[in-house]
Amino acid sequence: STHCISSAASDVYKRQSIYNRELRRNPSLRGTVTPELVIEESGAVSSCKVVESTLDEPNLEERICARLMLVNFGEKAGAEQTTIRYPIELLPG
Repeated sequence: STHCISSAASDVYKRQSIYNRELRRNPSLRGTVTPELVIEESGAVSSCKVVESTLDEPNLEERICARLMLVNFGEKAGAEQTTIRYPIELLPG
């Protein structure tokens, strides 16, 4: 569900502090990054690639995908492999 995805994505950015570390280096960094995730029947992320970004920070985008690869959305009976794109807005504060 979208809420599950939103919560998982939020957790990645807030707890892992990927974006906050980059803000220390570049205080004006803000924008939107849209990763495309392939979520397997088990809930595991098997693929992540950034399909759109206004950040112009390839290293940050790669680290975001690496963290998203660690997320497990949980197994659901009857679920099939799903591909989603989820835009995430990154703003200071």
